[in-house]
Amino acid sequence: MAKQPGYQARSTNSGKGELKSRLLFVLGALIVYRIGSFIPVPGIDAAVLAQLVEQQKRHYH
Repeated sequence: MAKQPGYQARSTNSGKGELKSRLLFVLGALIVYRIGSFIPVPGIDAAVLAQLVEQQKRHYH
């Protein structure tokens, strides 16, 4: 099957737009994740969670 003239150029342009939209999506998802990490979860005691994490650190080191 013969390629149409200009096929490569159209493909490259659409690839750049798709890459840009994907990168913006990933950046947006990371921003939402970071903001969400500062929202406390109801029913979780921060002191008990910190103690649990510290115990796990000692267990693995």
